[in-house]
Amino acid sequence: MSLCLLVLLALPGAVERLRVAVVQMAIAPALEENRDRIVAGIGKGASAGARVVVFPEGALTDYSAKPNPAVGAAVAAIRQAARTRKVYVLFGGWTWLERYGKAANWMKVIAPDGGELLHYDKIWDVREAPNPPVFRLDGVPAGAIICADRWLRAVEELPVQQGAQLSFELSNNYDSEWVPELEWYWYVPRALRNSIYVVFANTANRSPGRPEPGAEARPRHGHSAIVAPDGTLLASAPDDLETVLIVDLDLRKATRAEALARRAHPVLGRFWQAGVNLLRGRFAAGPPLSALESPEVELAVGVAQIPDGELAPLESLLRRAAERRLDLVALTASLSLPLATELARRYGLAIVLRDADTLCVVGPDGAVLTRHRPLSAGGGNLSTMWFRLKGVPAVVSAGRDALWNEIAELAAVAGARLHVNLSNEAVPDRAALVQRRQIGAAFSSFLTLTVMANPTHSAIWDDLDGREETRAEVRGLPRPEAGPVRIYSAFSANLAAEAGTGVELISVRRRLAGSNPYYPLRAAGLQPAMDPWYAFGARLLLQP
Repeated sequence: MSLCLLVLLALPGAVERLRVAVVQMAIAPALEENRDRIVAGIGKGASAGARVVVFPEGALTDYSAKPNPAVGAAVAAIRQAARTRKVYVLFGGWTWLERYGKAANWMKVIAPDGGELLHYDKIWDVREAPNPPVFRLDGVPAGAIICADRWLRAVEELPVQQGAQLSFELSNNYDSEWVPELEWYWYVPRALRNSIYVVFANTANRSPGRPEPGAEARPRHGHSAIVAPDGTLLASAPDDLETVLIVDLDLRKATRAEALARRAHPVLGRFWQAGVNLLRGRFAAGPPLSALESPEVELAVGVAQIPDGELAPLESLLRRAAERRLDLVALTASLSLPLATELARRYGLAIVLRDADTLCVVGPDGAVLTRHRPLSAGGGNLSTMWFRLKGVPAVVSAGRDALWNEIAELAAVAGARLHVNLSNEAVPDRAALVQRRQIGAAFSSFLTLTVMANPTHSAIWDDLDGREETRAEVRGLPRPEAGPVRIYSAFSANLAAEAGTGVELISVRRRLAGSNPYYPLRAAGLQPAMDPWYAFGARLLLQP
């Protein structure tokens, strides 16, 4: 029996197709104008035959930032428009929330009868807000994310583990969050690693690069998109201007195959089940997590990129690595462990290599630091991922592990500052290169230095100063000096170095400021209710 059929059998009454309209809308300075733009957008989507009409974060904004009875009347008007046009409406708001005593972002899902299916307060704004539950659109399970809550794995992916075939993100992204070389770097990897549809609705400008007069002064980047489960774009806005995207979704393709594969893994499955149990109040917290400590030290790491099976250029590249005084080199070609041991001693380098289906790390003295059978080869002991380089906690992974990036996040929670991933993937064209970069950006954005070695287009990603870079962008401060980069991205890891298609040595030298602050500041610190889950997952990686 196919997985598609299993999904449909599990959801009796769910439709197989759903037409979705994404309204990329500029936010006006007045509540009433925003209300009217939403009502008009509902009409446009319904006239195009959409069953679901989606608006961005903050579409219903009230800049007065105080209790305003008109907000309730505006929501009632939107509910009436949904009822009149018989459509589902997903929209974000930014208004005063009496229960929290401040203005904050929220979103609602309105049913075709005008009833409210979901109210979700943005956790980034309100730390005590509950995790948004799964909701259904004509029987199809879906999950919702408000902008920066995408960094909270419980918000982003626990709904998928509970059955969601659709992931809606409502955002109000700064123009600087659009990085042309990375494009939809949060949304394509989310679709791929879950085998679901991702619907991204972002705010717009009415004039290119210029915000609405009287509204918040920073322009938005637009580029709303709908991503298929295989990572392809079904529709996308080419710029920052107002527009409407209309797409028919074939729900039979949203199999959740990758999400189910992650859930079926003997170790990761325990992590995902623990998250679901915690949301249901059925998970007992364990002892506090003691993350691994890291010294303040300079690391120089590189990739010796050569085709697999062609070892002739290897010694020349290792000689150059020694001349650059690198601490570690990842190899893209398979190598026997005895030969790697000899080469490590000869050139005084730590070497990361693949020996058959095992990843090996050899120290500069020839000692084997670890041997790890990766998840992609059926490995189940994640504690063997770990090694230390100059006292820095580090992990090694392979191939598909980059897509299953909860591994990278949990390693960061446990204290990793360096992550080395070896793969052997074809990158035949620019589209494949962009997708590889997107996966790399998502995989590397956990305040680590990440080496991704591949026979072509190897890369080194730097997120060591990720918190400072994001803070500077939000507050309009100068960018932190983090060293040279090839692609700068304030809201994800920077692409520090990248190889082409031939034989090449790439390297990066960075100063590590000490232990990884990802936990608890960027994990449980943003969603305290999920602290036991992060701690449990990190311990799974550390325990044999």
